[in-house]
Amino acid sequence: MGSVGFSMESVLPPQAEGLVFDLDGTVLDTMGAHWQAWKQLMSELGLTFTHEQFLNMAGKPTRTILAELSAAQGRADVDVPAASQRKTAIYQEHTAGVEPPPIECVMAVLRAGRARGLKCAIATGGSRDQVISSLRKTGLYEADTNRKLFDAVVTANDVAHGKPHPETYLKAAAAIGVDPAKCVGYEDAPMGMESIRAAGYMLAVDVTKMEGYPQIQD
Repeated sequence: MGSVGFSMESVLPPQAEGLVFDLDGTVLDTMGAHWQAWKQLMSELGLTFTHEQFLNMAGKPTRTILAELSAAQGRADVDVPAASQRKTAIYQEHTAGVEPPPIECVMAVLRAGRARGLKCAIATGGSRDQVISSLRKTGLYEADTNRKLFDAVVTANDVAHGKPHPETYLKAAAAIGVDPAKCVGYEDAPMGMESIRAAGYMLAVDVTKMEGYPQIQD
């Protein structure tokens, strides 16, 4: 994933009223840890999951990914809910005591938006417990309304349809009280970009194209 130069105005238009961010791979540099967790889980289950598939399916709920992989590989024996819980447990083992670093080029946009008084939200396919834990570890989750960076957090637990369906981004816009047509969405994955566009946002920003975006190692 290459990076290019960018102007703040190109990713944060002056007419924007709400900013909505994916979490993993967008706000936090967690995709490497997620990939390692997926590799371990696939080894335990005897399933195949390539790095390219991982990148293309990023943003989908874990259960959806597992269901699709199991069906495609004729593995009706896979207990998807249990495997999903195992994925979360492996990820937590891999990241225990480790603060996932914020992605600075994205944080610069977030800080600029907050300085303008814009409403900001998280819209992620991760589970609520895992998401809040990650945000707390990095000091990005504050209960104090005067200090918090995000006015709302929408997770897989809050929607019936995960990305690329627009529900996650529509709920995030509703949660911050901003018309989707006045929101900008930020994503690192094709599924998420599709979700933003389907939700009718004014702009979908692919953060992997931003200068300074970290590279995911296989």
